[in-house]
Amino acid sequence: MKQHVTDPEICIGCSACELACPQKAIKSLLGRYCVDAEICQNCGNCIEECPTGAADCFIEVSTYYSQESQSEWTSLPT
Repeated sequence: MKQHVTDPEICIGCSACELACPQKAIKSLLGRYCVDAEICQNCGNCIEECPTGAADCFIEVSTYYSQESQSEWTSLPT
């Protein structure tokens, strides 16, 4: 399955994704914008508003990463 996340290597921390999300699925933790997979409805608003493309990121996962674990990333998991 795929999980929507933000790419920590190109995110500039501007909060555009968080402000654009009608579901409030994105929040800042430790300065990182993290997507809650349980709430995100893949509407694309965050992708449209992100100036760097950091919100246009989907990764293959076997289980969803929590927002807390995403907040510790310095790069996308492999």
